[in-house]
Amino acid sequence: MTRYTYLRKAQARRGLTLLEVIVSMAIFLLSIIAIFHLLSIGTNAAIEVRLQTRTSMRCQAKLAEVMCGAQALASTGTYSNFDDSDPDKDLQWRMEATPADDIQMLWMVKVWVKADLPSGEMVESQLSQMVINPSMRGTTFDQTPTPNSGQANTGN
Repeated sequence: MTRYTYLRKAQARRGLTLLEVIVSMAIFLLSIIAIFHLLSIGTNAAIEVRLQTRTSMRCQAKLAEVMCGAQALASTGTYSNFDDSDPDKDLQWRMEATPADDIQMLWMVKVWVKADLPSGEMVESQLSQMVINPSMRGTTFDQTPTPNSGQANTGN
């Protein structure tokens, strides 16, 4: 190969062909589409996890309301919304309470909280716990009658 032939081949290959440019642009655009799809999947997963956390926390809060007597110990039947003043008013809850003994002192309480995702799917949390009936439970302020409470102490 002479020097002239080598320079001629080097001059002929100075740039990219149109086909190489089109193929590289197609690869670039496909990779951009894949990245945006992964970003969308990640965003949806983050929304679902956030709603799962919120529903779990509201289940715990509603169960605590039942245990302290702020919420009536009765089944609600269907889902109902939280109060309008509540920051979680977009969530819905329901409760099932069944007595576990004959004297209705011990109850099995199940609480469900659900949220609807923008995609149409639903996120739901459920907690169940055995609860002592708050209306039958005593407090530290209750005083038991002592045997001498009705008699005056004479000191004899």
